[in-house]
Amino acid sequence: MKLTKSWLEDYIDIKENITNLCNDLTMAGLEVDEVVSLTSDYLIDIDLTPNRADCLSVMGIARELNCINKKYNLKKLKKEIDPKPTCENINLQLNIIDKEICPRFTFMTLRDLSEEKQTPENIARKLQDVGIGLVHPIVDILNYINIDLGQPMHAYDLDKISNQISIRLSKKNEEFVALDGKNYKLDQGNIVICDKDQIISLAGIIGAEHCAVSSSTKNILIESAFFPPGLVANKARSLKLQTESSQRFERGVDYNLPKRAQKELSNIIFSNQICNFSEIGLFESEEFLPKAKEVDISFEKIRQALGFEIADAEIENILISLGGNFDKKNNKIINPSFRYDLEIHADYVEEVARLYGYDNIPIVSEKIDLKPDSEYLPNNISRQVKDYLYKNNFSECINYSFTNDDPYEYFDWKNDPFKEHKRISNFMSIEQNKLRSNISSSLIKNIEHNFNVNPKDSYRFFEISTVFGKKEENILTCVVSGKKNEENWDAEKRKFDKYDMTTIIEDLSRLFGLEKNDFSYEISSITKGKRDYIFLSVCLDDLTKKIKNNPPESYKNYSKFPYIRRDLSFFIDDTVSYNKISKLVEEINVHSLKKILLFDLYDGKNVPKGKKSLGIGFIFQDENKTLTHEEADKNIERILFELKNHFDIELRK
Repeated sequence: MKLTKSWLEDYIDIKENITNLCNDLTMAGLEVDEVVSLTSDYLIDIDLTPNRADCLSVMGIARELNCINKKYNLKKLKKEIDPKPTCENINLQLNIIDKEICPRFTFMTLRDLSEEKQTPENIARKLQDVGIGLVHPIVDILNYINIDLGQPMHAYDLDKISNQISIRLSKKNEEFVALDGKNYKLDQGNIVICDKDQIISLAGIIGAEHCAVSSSTKNILIESAFFPPGLVANKARSLKLQTESSQRFERGVDYNLPKRAQKELSNIIFSNQICNFSEIGLFESEEFLPKAKEVDISFEKIRQALGFEIADAEIENILISLGGNFDKKNNKIINPSFRYDLEIHADYVEEVARLYGYDNIPIVSEKIDLKPDSEYLPNNISRQVKDYLYKNNFSECINYSFTNDDPYEYFDWKNDPFKEHKRISNFMSIEQNKLRSNISSSLIKNIEHNFNVNPKDSYRFFEISTVFGKKEENILTCVVSGKKNEENWDAEKRKFDKYDMTTIIEDLSRLFGLEKNDFSYEISSITKGKRDYIFLSVCLDDLTKKIKNNPPESYKNYSKFPYIRRDLSFFIDDTVSYNKISKLVEEINVHSLKKILLFDLYDGKNVPKGKKSLGIGFIFQDENKTLTHEEADKNIERILFELKNHFDIELRK
């Protein structure tokens, strides 16, 4: 929101210098991004949070300054001229298909506009100071009212539209050419204003090109309406379109402003003798206008939430300054029509803290020092993984969980196609309209950005975050690209490959005392442009469960007593695997058997057909005494008996 200091002074007395003024705005939550010195004025650029649509106007900022500090006194408004209409209004036949989509619609007719008329000088100067170019006298006045009061309005060339107008929701793939000259294909759900032939406006966003006012326009229809924010939100972004009008309507415009804005227009036209104007026409369905929220206020709960003492009278003054209807007797408050964000008790607690002044809240030292008995296991695992990757020259990235419709986003972390994303109903940017199902795409963009800014031969990035596929999962994703080693005269000059990612899995398995197969992971690669990217994604949730379910490690000292080894060589059917043999030996459960090992496998000359020769070593050791040869021989006899019984082995001579 851009405005000038002098424009703000139309509403309030400002005795502070520009530095103090901007500091007061910022400390109250209206952050001043930039101040530009003009010839005899200052241009102030304010960064507003999405919930403060009421401050998207000079009047709203002035009203907020008055709430913040009474040193910013509101000036008495000039008495309205209330001029008498000088022409008849159009006999408008308005059909609102669903009253909910436009519960209040006002209109006024302007006639006999001369081509010689210019934008009033004071309005032209204010618009140019805030960076808005001059287009047409009437359009300029509407732009001025939009910035001044916060009510978007629209002008139609009356001679290019019919008097039969309907307001409805758009049909699938319905098209129209907008003021910017572009053809837009609409989805279902956009509010459109149509005459009997075609769309004349995408409501709350932009008008159609064919009925736009021009230098030859003589008669104009002015529209000033209320459209519910929930029905306008994201419609402009989905079309990759952002206008001053959509910016306000999608956040919520005061539903009491449409008629006031029309009155302001008639005053300006009358004062500057621009053209003839009619009375203001009105269509409305009050039952569909936003309902004011009544909230019970507890002073004690406010003090408890804020953590410091503040007098009832001071809380009262702050609540009254918000502009709502505060009932002192019953401690109830009804939010004003311009504050959509005040709905529950917590909202008013926040307002009391903000207007009391965050810098005035006393600092209280912590009285309790809580230390957990042990580190939370998932955090412990993430920390160990990060430490390992840091030591191996990986850089950590932290990206938004919101993403766009890039083709690389239509995969899950396992690199399987995925299109059932969780969509954001109130996204603030088309680039952040859904929750991501993989991290790989974000890391590719990180590498591309870094390469464009400061090209290098080697990139190693990773991120640990939640992805939102068929279920929410905590995922580690590593992406590498380029050469494995930075430029060095004695370093091996090769590119990253998938085996480098396998090495990471092997290292992590050793780090956590697991096998490689215990990990749920995916290694893949893609080529984008001229760069190759290799990915490793690991499900840390599965890893956490595996570590949690594993019995705690126990350690035993090596036996002090000597071991005895016995080797057996025998023929066995070639369909019998070594795994089956070792499993059988484990089931025999020989107490002193510590290890078995396969030392020979032969299939060739002197081996019977259909057979193979195996050489297996058996190591026996007792932890409490010296094992005798007789005991080892008995154990071998027991093992031989089971091997002959199950696999019909034949000892080699």
